[in-house]
Amino acid sequence: MPEREVSLRRIAHVELRVRDLAESTLFYRDLLGLERADADPPNERVCVCTSVSATGEGFGVVLTEGLPPGTEVAGLDHVSFEVRTRRDVREIYEAARQRQVRATQPRMFDGHYQIYLFDPNGYKIEVIARHGRPGEAEPEPT
Repeated sequence: MPEREVSLRRIAHVELRVRDLAESTLFYRDLLGLERADADPPNERVCVCTSVSATGEGFGVVLTEGLPPGTEVAGLDHVSFEVRTRRDVREIYEAARQRQVRATQPRMFDGHYQIYLFDPNGYKIEVIARHGRPGEAEPEPT
């Protein structure tokens, strides 16, 4: 591979086609805690949901209405969001159960504590807590 001066730093955003913009916005805002931001330029068929840390790092999930009814999601396995602790994973899992959102049981997999949720459009959403990085506390007991 040739040496490059430019390197990718992180994912800036993911754009998902959705059937129902309002229902999808509720999922990403209320269940996963993303904040709604205005689309630029404004568009009634687009919702931008963001997460920004205290350091200014962040990412966006752009929801664009326009997935035809009956269309299966294709070409995407899952989108993964990282949280700080196992407790955070369990909190999201419990909130999903209360809202009757389809979710897998929390589990350890490949060194991560994780669940999968399925948004209103059938997209698989992973929520993980990583452990073992310098300065992190030991994993919480399950």
